[in-house]
Amino acid sequence: MHIAIIGGGITGLSAAWDAQRHGLPYTLLEASGRWGGKVISSEICENGSRARVDGGPDTIVTRKPEAWDLTDELGILDQVDNPGSETRGIYVLDHASPQPIPLSPFQFIGSRLMTTRGKLRLLAEPFQPARKDEQDESLGDFVRRRLGEEALDKFIGPVLGGIYNTDPNIQSVLVSAPIMREMEKESGSLFRAALTRAFRSRKNRQTGIKPPRFITYKKGIQGVVDSLVSKLSGDLRLNSGVRLILRDDLGYQIFTSNGEAFHADAIVMATLANVASVLLKDISSSASERLGRIRHNHIGTVSLLYRASDLPKLDIHGLMIPRREKRAIDAVSFTSRKMPQRASAGYALLRVFIGGSRPEVVEYDEDILLMVVTNELFKLLGITARPLTYKIFRWPNGFPQADVGHLDLIDEIEVCLPENIVLAGSSYRGIAIPDCIRQGRNAIRKLIAQKSATQTQRTQSNSF
Repeated sequence: MHIAIIGGGITGLSAAWDAQRHGLPYTLLEASGRWGGKVISSEICENGSRARVDGGPDTIVTRKPEAWDLTDELGILDQVDNPGSETRGIYVLDHASPQPIPLSPFQFIGSRLMTTRGKLRLLAEPFQPARKDEQDESLGDFVRRRLGEEALDKFIGPVLGGIYNTDPNIQSVLVSAPIMREMEKESGSLFRAALTRAFRSRKNRQTGIKPPRFITYKKGIQGVVDSLVSKLSGDLRLNSGVRLILRDDLGYQIFTSNGEAFHADAIVMATLANVASVLLKDISSSASERLGRIRHNHIGTVSLLYRASDLPKLDIHGLMIPRREKRAIDAVSFTSRKMPQRASAGYALLRVFIGGSRPEVVEYDEDILLMVVTNELFKLLGITARPLTYKIFRWPNGFPQADVGHLDLIDEIEVCLPENIVLAGSSYRGIAIPDCIRQGRNAIRKLIAQKSATQTQRTQSNSF
């Protein structure tokens, strides 16, 4: 079975890795001139200073074990860095004023972020009835049920909405935060489940079982991509976008943008849904139409390097900016405070997220974009200095949105897919790096299972 894997991001690379481990021939096609998709790391330099920046995610959660397991398989655990807590020093913008998110009982009691009534409602969470069914709901509806409207508006919504670059009132909780529904189901309360899991985690750490909660790599997140590519021995083709897919009696004919054509028995569609929709139009109009329903938003990041002495003395590692604040940026991460090793001594590295509240900002000319970003940093954080240098990453229509009912839609799409074509990637069953790795690897295993089932059916038919 020769497999064509379309898309050379972390999903497609993971699919290729699994195909290789199962001894299956494969051709991996990537339209751009580099591997990794949004997993991209770069180095910026100025006046002898150096900083390592990530365009997309800069840390990976290990609660979902797929990235950690792949790192182990690749033999690069020695390249792992522990970035520490992702929640330390996180603020939320409230009426143009940065307010710390209360993460301890003492912080919570003294916090000005919520009213007394809002705090009491949040503390009543263990007494709220637990939902028993498996039906989807929005992130916003879930948080209202469990923690109250004020908790959603003041910090839960801004944090989760910022992470997923979306409106929590339409975002599926089963896709973006299934762990919260799991916690509700297992303990009837988020608080009780958190205590249980904290105790279990402490016990596991004592026995040396658990990796750090978050990991990164010494060369940036692209470290795992580079290692994967170096170990893949199949047919890898950059600058090979797929132009057309046709079905024949033997499988599929695939035609690329550079004039090449080849045959494949099966296809892993490791692209965004808006790309897959176009590619599948000629062989499954029903799947194509449903894929086209999945929304994709603009997203981008701007990394800026400063002299540390040029920044105000702020105890902020990250600032989440709710859409209700109507700002031109969505969040600010003080990368060099979270990970001092990412910048030369005496320098500070910031990363600004764009595209959520004002999608058009992603498309601004470089000079205008830089002016908008630095103006926001001045207004919100009092940063008056110009950056020494910067790096911009943009992905127009590149960030999938999982609305309520998203997983049911994916089920419908998969029923419509032609034989031996499977979907994998951030548009489908989870957007984080571990989700994409899992989907890429599962796609290969699904094709193997389908082939085995087909062979069994043929054997049984011949026996009659």
